[in-house]
Amino acid sequence: MIKKNRKDFLQTTALGLFGSIFLSVPESIQANNSGKVQNKAVVKNSVEGETYFVRENTPITIRLSKKTDGIDTISVCTEKMLQGGGIPVHKHLYADEMFFFQQGTGIFILDSQEVPVAGGSTAFVPRGTWHGLKNTGKELLVFTFGYTPAGFEDFFRQIGTLKGFTFKAKTPEEVKTLAEQYGMVYK
Repeated sequence: MIKKNRKDFLQTTALGLFGSIFLSVPESIQANNSGKVQNKAVVKNSVEGETYFVRENTPITIRLSKKTDGIDTISVCTEKMLQGGGIPVHKHLYADEMFFFQQGTGIFILDSQEVPVAGGSTAFVPRGTWHGLKNTGKELLVFTFGYTPAGFEDFFRQIGTLKGFTFKAKTPEEVKTLAEQYGMVYK
């Protein structure tokens, strides 16, 4: 039963991810606010990006973003989640999210389903879908994730502390207020 559910999940995820990318192309080549079509290519190496600590030992690096790279259609971030760490169940009202797992093992929560993930796993989460993540392994859970359209990555700039500065955690009330501003709802 689990294999069938996982197989269905992976097939649905792949179809959703690729369908979203290819079916949204007409929207993604619309003119931006300046009236110009955006088609700027960006390449960055592994040490480029802005790293923010959202918890004292949890770095999120913003690799591609609307703010720094002028990309409206997609953002890309990476995270190194500690053993026992997690992302609370939530949903995004304005953005789709995708995940690409490189290392470690965990449980991906998708609505009421729990799906095991490991290096090589992918997930696509359409806006409005409840999801969360737990690192259930004995090592870091390393993954790349992103949003379409771009913009939600600014949430991490708001709640996190830029690498190189003394970590200062936001209160749960501050996080909730900022989450609401970015169209994120916690379960």
